[in-house]
Amino acid sequence: MNKRPYVVVTGAHGFIGNHILEKMLMTDLETLKGNEPSESAEAGRPRTAQVRFSQQTRLPATVFDVWAVDLPESSTRSTAHRFAQSSRVKIIFQRDLLPALKNASHPPLAIIHNGACSSTVERDPAVFAELNVGSSQGLWTYCAENNVPFIYASSAAVYGDGSKGFSDSPNESGSFSPLNLYGKSKLDFDLWAMEQKSTPPLWFGLRYFNVYGPFENHKGGQASMAFHGYQQATRTGCIRLFKSNTSEYTDGNQVRDFVYVKDIVKVTMHLLGLALRGEAPAFQAGTQNGCFVNVGTGETRSWNDLAAAIFDALSLPRRIEYITIPENISGQYQNYTCADLSALRGLGYRQPLTPLNQGVREYVQRYLMRGL
Repeated sequence: MNKRPYVVVTGAHGFIGNHILEKMLMTDLETLKGNEPSESAEAGRPRTAQVRFSQQTRLPATVFDVWAVDLPESSTRSTAHRFAQSSRVKIIFQRDLLPALKNASHPPLAIIHNGACSSTVERDPAVFAELNVGSSQGLWTYCAENNVPFIYASSAAVYGDGSKGFSDSPNESGSFSPLNLYGKSKLDFDLWAMEQKSTPPLWFGLRYFNVYGPFENHKGGQASMAFHGYQQATRTGCIRLFKSNTSEYTDGNQVRDFVYVKDIVKVTMHLLGLALRGEAPAFQAGTQNGCFVNVGTGETRSWNDLAAAIFDALSLPRRIEYITIPENISGQYQNYTCADLSALRGLGYRQPLTPLNQGVREYVQRYLMRGL
């Protein structure tokens, strides 16, 4: 594994990171770099990276390895076993990553940093200081010193209640007030990144909106409403949504920007391609060699719309019950989110984003109904 090029993916046993890891194993390196792939005798044969791959894929002509990085406690998840038998995957615990990088014979092509505490109800600031800020700073510094592109997960939680808008322009970032420690930790690192004189050669902070999709069941209560709504609908015939906590919205008509996880992967690969091809765009004032990028659809849909999409995918009658928002999240509840996609489109990403009904239908029928 130490002879081939490699990419580091942190949070590889998590929801988004596991999808990115899968995509890495299916991607041809020369194509990603914008070159014509060389012919390979094995390229045409159906292969799988691991026996639990959700789909069979063809082995790329020019491959690269992946360092799959996560916390030790994540090793019991089903996502940790999906690619464990692949000879191209090197599993590393988060605490061992920087020493392993410093001892490697050559640096990675890029680091894609999705590892973090994503709990919106965690109350211990030390958890976020270590996992969301400190680890990110360490990887940033390594990338700056070794000329390695850095793509990391920020969050739409930095925008707080949305009263200051959802612009990913760096000039706006200092005005946001996150509603929880998770969002604060993400904004803290974003602001720290803007202050650095020494930066990776190219970096992107991806502000994810409401992500849903396959392989999120390990998140428990933090999994998307698409996942929980499916469980409720199939077990009880009813989906429970929060009542409105403001006169501005009726029950269930609070709106979010719901983004399918496969779109997150496509955006990540697009930005990785820019980095490997050395296509540095003209960034806005306020950052050096990088920028923040909202990753959503740029459209709002209500929770009622989401519930309806789940029922329709299951061919079940629509039945919704509205419940009071629990006290532990009522003060940090976002009633409205909508991604401003100016930066994403400015970076040349022209693909359409998956409509909610289409994404939910695929998620429900292709994955959840099959026990995946």
